[in-house]
Amino acid sequence: MTYATSLLLLAGLYLLILASPGPNFFILSQLALDGRHREARHVVFGITTGSITWAVLALAGLATLLAQYSWLASAVRLLGAAYLIWYGGRLLLSAAAPAPARTLDAAAPCTRHTPLVAYRTGLLTNLTNPKGAAFWTSVFAAAFPAHAPAWLYPATVLLVTAMSLAWHLGITLLFASRPLRAGYLRIERLINGVAGSVLVGLGLHRMVAR
Repeated sequence: MTYATSLLLLAGLYLLILASPGPNFFILSQLALDGRHREARHVVFGITTGSITWAVLALAGLATLLAQYSWLASAVRLLGAAYLIWYGGRLLLSAAAPAPARTLDAAAPCTRHTPLVAYRTGLLTNLTNPKGAAFWTSVFAAAFPAHAPAWLYPATVLLVTAMSLAWHLGITLLFASRPLRAGYLRIERLINGVAGSVLVGLGLHRMVAR
């Protein structure tokens, strides 16, 4: 297998993990449907930074480190689970509270966050994503060829960066369409409740997993 083929294999594996719905998807789709497009874009930048961080750590041998120190692996797992439960709980609270009627072109102003807060949300969501952590420290690390040439390392990071940006910006554009938003405003609390329940469920499952 050539190193170019290895790069294509890594791209295919990463595409599979991107296409599998998880915390990143639920948070971005909820923001886009809510009309918070600028905030969603900053969340995308945070998610992409998280992807770059995971890729660099994986290339640096994070899987070996976690295998040697089980307490560190447990800490990563529990921190990720706690964050998912916290964010999902916020969505559940918003679903339980009565919301004023809104027009199609207006989002609830009280729910908006600064670019820095939105970026941090995307970064923390990706860094604590249990699905992503498992992928980077197992499948990705195993698929990266041993004794790879120096150029393959930055090429892999650039590939991950481009794919993460394209995929997550695509989610925000898809769910920002007016027909989807019109339907969302009719069942906003239900969608927030479902998204919150999924995130809390993912967090609880990760917390009790071994």
